[in-house]
Amino acid sequence: MEEGRMKLTSDESSRLTSPELFPPKTTFDVSVGADGAIHLVQAREAPLVKPRRVNGRLRGARIQLSREIVAAAVRAERDSR
Repeated sequence: MEEGRMKLTSDESSRLTSPELFPPKTTFDVSVGADGAIHLVQAREAPLVKPRRVNGRLRGARIQLSREIVAAAVRAERDSR
């Protein structure tokens, strides 16, 4: 086998386990290629925004968001993959 590659076999419940590869409670993005190859990428954690009260209502972050800022962030995230 090539360096950095290994062979894994799923159990009768279709589960894979490997503590080195799959840390507990970790999220992965999965894609299946046209050739049947399965690609796992550890998902990046999204930052959490604690809600705050403004005039009795719950609000998110203290920064102003515009459609342009959000669209640019989404495009940057897609391009980084």
